[in-house]
Amino acid sequence: MTPEWICLLKDIGTWLAPLRRLGRRTLPLPATHENLLAQSEALVDALHPRSMRLRLIETIEETPTTQTLRFERLDGVLPPFRPGQYVSLTVQIAEVRTTRPYSISSRPGAKHLDLTIKREPNGFVSPYLLEQAPGWEVITSGPAGSFVHEPLRDRGPVVLLSGGSGITPFMSMLRHFAAEGFPAPVHLIHGSREVDDVIFENEFTRLSIRHVPFDALSVISRPPPGYAGPSGHLDADLIAQQVGNIAEASFFVCGPNSFIEHVVEQLRSLGVADYAIRRESFGPPRDVTKMPGWPDYVTASDTFKVDLVGQDPVTVRAGEPLLNALEREGQSIPALCRTGECADCRLKLLSGEVWSLPSAGVREADRARGFVHACVAYAVSDLSLDPGS
Repeated sequence: MTPEWICLLKDIGTWLAPLRRLGRRTLPLPATHENLLAQSEALVDALHPRSMRLRLIETIEETPTTQTLRFERLDGVLPPFRPGQYVSLTVQIAEVRTTRPYSISSRPGAKHLDLTIKREPNGFVSPYLLEQAPGWEVITSGPAGSFVHEPLRDRGPVVLLSGGSGITPFMSMLRHFAAEGFPAPVHLIHGSREVDDVIFENEFTRLSIRHVPFDALSVISRPPPGYAGPSGHLDADLIAQQVGNIAEASFFVCGPNSFIEHVVEQLRSLGVADYAIRRESFGPPRDVTKMPGWPDYVTASDTFKVDLVGQDPVTVRAGEPLLNALEREGQSIPALCRTGECADCRLKLLSGEVWSLPSAGVREADRARGFVHACVAYAVSDLSLDPGS
């Protein structure tokens, strides 16, 4: 049996471990077709719950701007998940009901679920979450997402490139690898702005000392005077020097959109094929008008009328994702990933024009049929949209 198959089997064992705690009383042996159907539905819900009710049990300060919120589940056991996946929180802030996805930073099989959240400047949801105290309850989705290491696909060295809070899914991966065995050499290059804002620095440094297949490098983009460590941005030379075996490596990139665009460009300059690069963006661009391809005749402050079939027309700002703008106006749209991948927030474009992030994971079938994913789409004209198509 190859090492890749061994790693995959270990992963399967980890994912299914929580099911052992369900016991026969929860899933009785079927005696009828009705019992069989009920047992199947219970098993599917245990593996892939549509929602979970979580209670905050502890807050852990990671840096001056970042905390880990530790949760327990109130309506069942925590389901199995893949390191790198996320859950989406549903919160009500004043008159706005919205969702936000956050990567899980704890490892599969833990009795708690950790979400590590950075306070964003002028943020809407992150400041609210970081003000909560133990005992607070929230509804989330079940674990979701495809930003995961696949042993049969990612066979060479694994390179994790993160910026800021983009390290959170990688910590789940590293904690899992440390517990179950590293599948290959793993290189982490983590970029932060400030020396005192490096999330999980002590932990990934300890892991690099204890586990030979793993090495970590912290890079500061705004170093203080006299700083002797690596500084600047994650460029091609730095990546090549740290990784070595570029040709056979699998690359995972996570962080703000601007960070991802820069790092992917550097990887391409090294000859890395797109199929070897997986990416996970955290939040919309701070200034979408600076993104390549944005129409130069539209400014971020321009406003447009949006007519959503079955609801009252609203006015939205061009520089804000359509989903966020609609939520602010009290129009609730189903949403999960908020990166364009899951299609929960898709709307049929009846008239008008939107601009979508070029790196968003919008399905080609949706593009061809005239659907837009509201989380990565921006109004650049008056719009008419149908949420029921």
